[in-house]
Amino acid sequence: MFRVAMNCSVLALCGVAGAATWTVDDDGPADFDNIQAAIDAASDGDEIVVEPGTYTGTGDWVINPLGKPITIRAIGLAEDTVIDGENERTGVHCASQETSGTTIDGFTITGGGVLCADSAPVITRCRIIGNIYGGVRCYLASPKLSYCTISANTASSGGGIYCSSSSSPTITDCTISDNTSSDYGGGIYCNSSSFTITDCTISGNTANSGGGIYCSSSSSPTITNCEITNNTANSGGGIYCSSSSSPT
Repeated sequence: MFRVAMNCSVLALCGVAGAATWTVDDDGPADFDNIQAAIDAASDGDEIVVEPGTYTGTGDWVINPLGKPITIRAIGLAEDTVIDGENERTGVHCASQETSGTTIDGFTITGGGVLCADSAPVITRCRIIGNIYGGVRCYLASPKLSYCTISANTASSGGGIYCSSSSSPTITDCTISDNTSSDYGGGIYCNSSSFTITDCTISGNTANSGGGIYCSSSSSPTITNCEITNNTANSGGGIYCSSSSSPT
């Protein structure tokens, strides 16, 4: 019994020791000059450390974690380390069944926003601002958002956060402000989904219906200890519910 336990401990230590740290800097000495190249090289459990700078792409996204359980972390202030989709591509594209083992930490994400489809990454300490197709879009997805600012984004529905197709994001200690939707859900749009939001501020958002939050198609979000204030809409400035929705 002792021999088996000892062997398992050795294997566990080897697994930790095998994790690598990759560095990225767009204008200085590092392992890579762009984040996606580091992701391509990374293995499960690795960490990618990103220096301040503005990082762009040429394809459909700036970064795609490719389903890998890795940490992608900016070492400067979020204001100084920018993932910019340039209004042409998604900033962060998570559609490869990412789990909570995939973490995006400490970036400004602009000009393309975040897409989560059939995935559940962790996004923390990020500024998701100035995206013209919405800040965060969720389809059959359950991302965990914490300590993020989601602001000044626009979309036809869900200016700040868009949830559909049985999505269930968890949103904690975030500010969702000054987002705009031409139709539904300036701050958050929830369709056939059920997000959980705790200790957040939802303010200054604008839409035709549901300035702060719009719920439809049997959605059942849970809203706890949040401040929902100064949102504007023709119907439901703070929260608008339709089609058998039942928020708590």
